[in-house]
Amino acid sequence: MPHFPAFVNLEGKQIVVVGGGKIAERKIEKLLPFKPCIKVVSPKVTENIERLSKEGKLHLVKRKFLLPDLRKAFMVIVAVDNVNLQKRIYNYCKRKHIFCNAVDSPEFCTFIFPALITRGDVIIGISTSGKVPALSRTLREYLQRILPEDLESIEKKLEKVRKGLPKGRERQQIMIRLSRKLLNL
Repeated sequence: MPHFPAFVNLEGKQIVVVGGGKIAERKIEKLLPFKPCIKVVSPKVTENIERLSKEGKLHLVKRKFLLPDLRKAFMVIVAVDNVNLQKRIYNYCKRKHIFCNAVDSPEFCTFIFPALITRGDVIIGISTSGKVPALSRTLREYLQRILPEDLESIEKKLEKVRKGLPKGRERQQIMIRLSRKLLNL
């Protein structure tokens, strides 16, 4: 079933990452710009996760995962190969209404981590609903090549113009015309 794309404010929200390998590291790096409070639970972690902990960018718990680690969690990323643990965490999260993503196991996910393009406040998420992540990645790479390099500055210009216009249909039409012009469409 396709997943509905939604953009969620993660600032200050508790995100628990179970696992400390390269995949967990990649997920953490994608999350950090959105300013959540990240807690990583894993007996072993990459050098980069260790460094992020020392820099105060995340809280590191170096031990095996325990269910109480999920208290106060808004979102959980399960980046371990242990399918039984993925299922156990997923079932707990589902009961507690906590967003859960078990990396590479869409059957244990309540949300999908999209392939992201981030240029300032312009965020583009691409997903195949977890069925073919390689296609999402390939589409992201393609779009990154064709999007204007100055997309962030275009967004800032449009934001400034929008603030000076009264709300309503006329503002919407002006903004669409100006967006098309600035993007050379």
